[in-house]
Amino acid sequence: MDILCLHLSPHQGGNSEVMLEAFAQGAGESGAETLKFSVAGRRVEPCLGCGSCEREGQCVIDDELREFYPVLASARNVVVGTSIYFYDVPAKGKALIDRSQALWVRRYVLNQKEALKPDGRGYLLALGATRGKNLFNPVSLSIRYFFDALGLPKTFDSLFFPGLEKPGDLARQPDLMDRLREAGRAFGGLVRSGRAERA
Repeated sequence: MDILCLHLSPHQGGNSEVMLEAFAQGAGESGAETLKFSVAGRRVEPCLGCGSCEREGQCVIDDELREFYPVLASARNVVVGTSIYFYDVPAKGKALIDRSQALWVRRYVLNQKEALKPDGRGYLLALGATRGKNLFNPVSLSIRYFFDALGLPKTFDSLFFPGLEKPGDLARQPDLMDRLREAGRAFGGLVRSGRAERA
């Protein structure tokens, strides 16, 4: 896997998933191998704030995220695709972000240097129904520190799409779909060149 694609919205087949899949298609066309994990339809429990992860960097909650932690921890390139609920990531997606506290602990408390990926890359794709000028500010901040917990740089590229609400709104705009695929191809090319440099 070259790129981990995280879908943080609760709906399957909605605009946000279409958005992420178009980007992933472009990345695949560049030769990058992608893996998608969606919170939609999965049991992802919220963080309990229990502090158990502070001992060993492991979350004690037994749900569908437990087996995914090794993939999340090892991912060097991560693309997040999300819709916006009340100016931030929807609740189930935010639960995944909050549960990355266990990975943050490995890096900042347990000093596990292998958790650092300074040559990694992140990308944020987000869409929302309204067109407010501050619509994407909170989610950008959330994802910045999510990427930091994953050991990725806090700087990342992003694409934002306001004014998309009804099912099919994105797919009916071929110019936006082309833009997403082109962005995916560019990101996949960067990822592949980085892989070649490490080889």
